[in-house]
Amino acid sequence: MYGKVSLIGLAAMLALPAAAQVATTPSPPSTDPARELPYDRGYDKQTPKHDAVDAVEKPVTEQLNTGAAVEASGNRAATETVNATNEAQYEADMAAYRASVQSKAQVAAADEARYETQQRAYADAMAVWREQKRACDRGVMKACKKPTPNPAEFY
Repeated sequence: MYGKVSLIGLAAMLALPAAAQVATTPSPPSTDPARELPYDRGYDKQTPKHDAVDAVEKPVTEQLNTGAAVEASGNRAATETVNATNEAQYEADMAAYRASVQSKAQVAAADEARYETQQRAYADAMAVWREQKRACDRGVMKACKKPTPNPAEFY
């Protein structure tokens, strides 16, 4: 009898935590812009945290901005001189590039003309050689004894 009671008691004790775990839906985050969230840094809205941060950081930010403005206005003349120097160097680089391209284009054109001449000389030498071979194949011994045509002789 004690076995059945203790077994029922054990089952009841195990069922109790399971019954306590009721599924709940999480509540949506608040859309109230004045409410601070635990992870909110306070930079995007007027809150006491924002005001505290702003009170400390605003003078520092203003001082840095003023210093940068003074430095920028003082360096304006030096900056304009550097920009003029850079512009002159830029134009010189552009002119040098144009001259280099034109020089290489002239070299390429000369190479192309020479290549066409060599190509024509080779084709002419091959035409003479084929005629010479046909004559040799027909039994003309004089054609068989001739040397192979040299393309350099056809320039």
